[in-house]
Amino acid sequence: MKKDRKNLREGFTTGSAATAASAACIEALAGEPPRFVTIDLPIGRSLTLPLHTFESRNGHLIATIQKDGGDDPDITDKAIVGAIVTPVRHVPPDSRIVLRGGRGVGQVTRPGLPVKVGEAAINPVPRAMIRQEVTRRLPGDVTGVEVEIFIEDGERLAEKTLNLRLGIVGGLSVLGTTGIVKPFSAESYRETINLCLQGARQNGLDTAVLSTGGKSERLIQAELPELPELSFVQIADFLKYALDRARDLMFRRVVLSCFFGKLCKWALGGEYTHAHTQRMDFNRLSTLAAAADFSETFCRFVKRANTARQIAESGFPEAIPFIHQVGDQAYQFITHLCGQAMEIIIYCWQFDGNSFFRWPL
Repeated sequence: MKKDRKNLREGFTTGSAATAASAACIEALAGEPPRFVTIDLPIGRSLTLPLHTFESRNGHLIATIQKDGGDDPDITDKAIVGAIVTPVRHVPPDSRIVLRGGRGVGQVTRPGLPVKVGEAAINPVPRAMIRQEVTRRLPGDVTGVEVEIFIEDGERLAEKTLNLRLGIVGGLSVLGTTGIVKPFSAESYRETINLCLQGARQNGLDTAVLSTGGKSERLIQAELPELPELSFVQIADFLKYALDRARDLMFRRVVLSCFFGKLCKWALGGEYTHAHTQRMDFNRLSTLAAAADFSETFCRFVKRANTARQIAESGFPEAIPFIHQVGDQAYQFITHLCGQAMEIIIYCWQFDGNSFFRWPL
């Protein structure tokens, strides 16, 4: 398939992998383990996955599925997700299934997530999928089963995710709302922002620090060491979405941390600032400079610039005043988006990370 943005290959979620592994074990109770497992997805589709490994050991059935994230840059791509199924006599009165998290699956330690504190980080949709596929396959002569989900190397992989910040310790989350991974999914990123903000608010925090990337986050964390890590949320290009959620969750204050490129896009009215959607408009930046009576030479330079960084580091005497002007414009735009519902503070970092500009002064 062509790997442009319209023809990227879909993958499947850790939730689908865990469901298929669980279903394979149940099928093996009545006969040979299957080579392929077909499960139903919440979106009305079915998904057939190849079994990666299977073994029967000391009364336990163990199956694994190798996750395929498609063309999405997912840290869990190629991870081995498995289930250990054990027939048991004692199960909850309303279910034939006891579902647990095993090695490599995190445990929830903070409120604000869709799973209760103290439980395995297996989200509601994967839980429902596992229960559905196990229940419909479970032989009538089996009283019940314990299903333990595990992810090989999950604890190490989790170090590259936001799990610790969200309060998930010891491993990865078993995720998915549709069962399918959409490549480069904006929906997934928005949901991550939403979960981070919900977690901060439900833990009593009233300040959200929204950073456009890892470096701007590290810089603002060093500048505001009094704030807990849960306050800091990376929003990438999703300015308006993050501000809307912060307002809905009634944060008192929002701090934004960025570099000059994002500041320019905000000044020009960018609510979503991905390069495919909003390219840097140097003509409009030049017009902004001209409106502030900067020199004609500087205005021409801005119009012909290749990057925002080139403007900021140009050495023109007007460069620093222009940064201030752009920041004023960005601040006005963002406060307009918020409708005065929250206190807004913007930090824009010099590219060497040694100093910053701040609005309001």
